[in-house]
Amino acid sequence: MKSAINRLPVFYRYLFSYIAIFLLPLFFLGVTGYDQLTNIVGGEVVRNNQALLNKLQDEVDRKLILMNRIAGQITSDSELSPYGLTNDFFNVYQGKKALESKVVDDSIQEIALHIRGTDYLFSSLSIYKLNQFIDEYYRYSAWTAKQLNDDLNNLTKPLMRPAEDVKIEGLPDQRIVTYVVPIPINSHHPYGTILFLLKEDALLKGLNLELSMPEGNALVFDQNGRVLAAQKQADYLRGSAFYDKLVSGESQYRRMTIQHTDYVVSFQKSDKSGFTYVTMLPESLLVAPVNHAIWQWASRMAVIFLAGCALVYLVMVFNYNPVKRLAMLVEAIRGQSIRKANEFEAIGSVIHDMADSNRSLGRKLEENRFAIKEHLLASLLKGEFESAEAFNKRGEEIDVILPFKKTAVLILEFPGSLVPLKNNLTEEVDEQFGDEVVGYCKDSLEDRRTMFILSSGCSTEAWRMWMDHLHGHLTAVFQAPIAMGVGNRYEELAQVGRSYLEASTAIDYKLIKGNQRAIFFEELMAHDHADVLNPRLVLEDLDLVLQHGEAVRIADAVGQIAMRMKQSGLTLFIARELCFDMIRKFIGFTEKRSLGSANGSFPDVLTLTDYTTLDEIADLLTTACASLCDSLEARKPVSPVALIEQITKYISRHYGDYDFSVQKIADHFSLSLSYLSRYFKEQTGRTVMDYMNELRIDQAKRLLQMNDSTVKDVVQQVGYSDVSSFIRKFKQSVGVTPGEYRKQHQ
Repeated sequence: MKSAINRLPVFYRYLFSYIAIFLLPLFFLGVTGYDQLTNIVGGEVVRNNQALLNKLQDEVDRKLILMNRIAGQITSDSELSPYGLTNDFFNVYQGKKALESKVVDDSIQEIALHIRGTDYLFSSLSIYKLNQFIDEYYRYSAWTAKQLNDDLNNLTKPLMRPAEDVKIEGLPDQRIVTYVVPIPINSHHPYGTILFLLKEDALLKGLNLELSMPEGNALVFDQNGRVLAAQKQADYLRGSAFYDKLVSGESQYRRMTIQHTDYVVSFQKSDKSGFTYVTMLPESLLVAPVNHAIWQWASRMAVIFLAGCALVYLVMVFNYNPVKRLAMLVEAIRGQSIRKANEFEAIGSVIHDMADSNRSLGRKLEENRFAIKEHLLASLLKGEFESAEAFNKRGEEIDVILPFKKTAVLILEFPGSLVPLKNNLTEEVDEQFGDEVVGYCKDSLEDRRTMFILSSGCSTEAWRMWMDHLHGHLTAVFQAPIAMGVGNRYEELAQVGRSYLEASTAIDYKLIKGNQRAIFFEELMAHDHADVLNPRLVLEDLDLVLQHGEAVRIADAVGQIAMRMKQSGLTLFIARELCFDMIRKFIGFTEKRSLGSANGSFPDVLTLTDYTTLDEIADLLTTACASLCDSLEARKPVSPVALIEQITKYISRHYGDYDFSVQKIADHFSLSLSYLSRYFKEQTGRTVMDYMNELRIDQAKRLLQMNDSTVKDVVQQVGYSDVSSFIRKFKQSVGVTPGEYRKQHQ
């Protein structure tokens, strides 16, 4: 029998299977239909009641939590402090306005604040004397002036008074639920008490109970079994018999006969408030629709059977066509025909092979995910992406997406004690990202710094608040001073490198601004510069020179700019920013002229932050210009070898001079700055600055091994004036700081 079935074509095998599967539930429903529907009724009742109970509990608990939150806000509001409300009439007026702003829910009719030891209630609507409040304005049916005074001055825990009839001056009588909260909450010595006056009908209004259970009832009992609020008032609620009967059993769902009507009653107790929530639905309303459904079910069973068989056949024909095409594709891939009864086996085999291949690719991607992410973020900083779409297309596979229009760079600097916890710090920052700010960590070569590239869609105010919150959170978690440098946000993705320069500049201001805050670049006077060199005019002049495309003219123009930069008195950031803009123009010019790939030919934005003097930045600019000129003109004949030897010897003798620079070398040998830079790189494969730095670091290593001079003295002997800059370059080159190097080699 089994072999005969296997010999059937797949189409007929599955057609008969579907018809059999279709007949089984029909037969089962025909035998057990009524019992099934009966069980469905019970389940539906339980689900409906549970849904109503959850909705009722959520609504009341939400309002209770809201009132507790308002009480906490009032406690922390200086305008509502005891001093403010009792010492100045203007503060009393301001306090009234503050209370008005706390009435944020329609169910709250009024909020009144009593400062213990006084005879007044400060309300969101008025200011009352205690006796007038209970005797004239709100005349409770069961709350006397003495009880009110005692509750306001002696309560230490919140008290919820059940709904009661209240005669209100100038308004119709209402049923009011009163929530009394001593403040501060949970204090053993409260200084005041808050009254929340809630309208009973408004307390449950948000549930729309008139629509969901027009003939039922919804109740809220407190911890003592008293009715706090009810959708409908009834005689059976006046005593405790109903509540005692309700909670006497173990089940939270039961049928009860109340006043000759059968109800389905459900209840549950809230862990938050301790209140008991009850829903009552007439059983007849629940059963009537099901009885009608049973009659309809019996009459339509035959129609379903006939229509179902026809539909199964049509669907089978329709669904088999893709299987047939897949089988033909498998035959084409394998180069051999397959038996019609084994289409799925053949297709499954091909899919299995594809899955193995995908898993292998997935493992390789996962193994290289970090390296891919680092490369992608480095390319972003270098300005290699013109649009977010291009970046997101590359980053989609490793879940690195910039969803918002504005992008910025954040740099964190922390003390050495947190270096072992650098990964924990990064994870803590990652957890703070949310709906309006997302970001990705870019690994930094410096142990005490870490960098994030952020994408944000929030307003400037929200952006600042988020940064301040992040700084406060990190400081609280790690209990250490953490400096934050924040660059400007840019919509152009190519400007991320500029934001990095701005963040680096901002972090350098920590000694001035303090390292206990987030330092925003836009707050700094970073754009002040001397009139002798206007960056905007410089870039306009550079555009004109680049349009002519003459290497000599470009080299002379850039040489003059570099010389003026050294003499201009520019801030370090403006110099870096100008150099960044000029190099971007070199890259754009190179790509436009199709002179080859610009990647690797010019220094990137990360390199700019390694240079800490105007001379270094100017020399870097001339080196970049030399690379551009190399692309424009043919390589000139190499000068005699003796010249490069003379240059290297001259550098070896004078690199330790305080004012030594590439310009001094060019002047000594009567060469232009651009030609010297280009020639030196052609002969040695390195820039003049790189060669000088290597000599200085090698000499520093010898001095650290040979004598006990301080690091500052060693730095000055090798020609550096900025100690921190040299320490950073020394660590990048050697892998350890100068102090650590001395300990290792003594």
